[in-house]
This record gives sequence, structure tokens and C-alpha cells, in this order.
Amino acid sequence: MVTLYNVVSADGYIADKNGSEDFIPDSYWPYFLNVLKGYDCILMGRKTYDAIQNYGEELTKSFENFPVRKVVVTRNKNFHPKNGYEIVHTPEDIINSNLNIIVTSGPSLNNYLLQKKLIDKIIYHEVPELIGSGTKPYGNVDDTVDIAKIPIAERTS
Repeated sequence: MVTLYNVVSADGYIADKNGSEDFIPDSYWPYFLNVLKGYDCILMGRKTYDAIQNYGEELTKSFENFPVRKVVVTRNKNFHPKNGYEIVHTPEDIINSNLNIIVTSGPSLNNYLLQKKLIDKIIYHEVPELIGSGTKPYGNVDDTVDIAKIPIAERTS
């Protein structure tokens, strides 16, 4: 099973116009780690990997120490992530396994997976903050996709 997971602002953005995810409160992090407990593997794009590396040291360390397989999708054959992360060059390299996978990524990987019909479920969490503009989680998608809308555990303003 492949679950697409996105945290968005109340106006539907996953990052602000500068690519920052600062609208997501740090207090939300334990809830995210709790969601990960149900999965064997987290799949992310390279830009999401970079964003995680720019989180505070405590958050980054808690993620890196979390017992889940961490896989980065990149076309760049010269990309070398930190220890504890694996690389695949196409999502199918890992998705065709029998793993229960959660994907957290941006529009490029999200759209690819939706267009290829590789997503079984979407978890969509909304942070109650308007950021005005930025990066949307999806581009144009032709097919209807079932969405599991799960409220955030803690609403922080």
C-alpha cells in the first residue's frame, strides 16, 4: 500500500513562496512521527530530503533515529544522502516491493505517483494558517482520487 501524506496551510500550500515550511509548528512533529509508526518505509523527493536537513537539530535527529526505512527519489546519480537514507532513481524501484509506504513530497513526485495510479490513499492534514502563496501539493490531476481527511491532532495558531 502507498499512502501520500501532505501537511498544508489552510489556503492549500505545502511551502511558502520561498520554499519554507515554517508555518508548520514544531509541536506538530510528534504527531507526524506517530503517523509514521504504521509504515515500513517513507519515500520522499530530493527537495523534501533537503527540507528535512534544514529542520532544527532536534527534529532532524528524531527523524533520522526513527525506525523506518528512509528512501529518497532522485534522478541525480551523483546525489549522496546522509547515512540512513537510501536512493532510488524511480519511485517504482521501491513501490513495487511489498512494503507499506508513506510518501511525503512536493508536486513533482506527488503528480507522478497520482498520474501513474500508484497512490492507494491520501492523508491530508491542514495547519490553521494562511500563507498567501507558495507551493501547492499537486498540479493538474485528471482522475478522481479518494482522500482520507484526517484532522491534525493539535491545532496551533
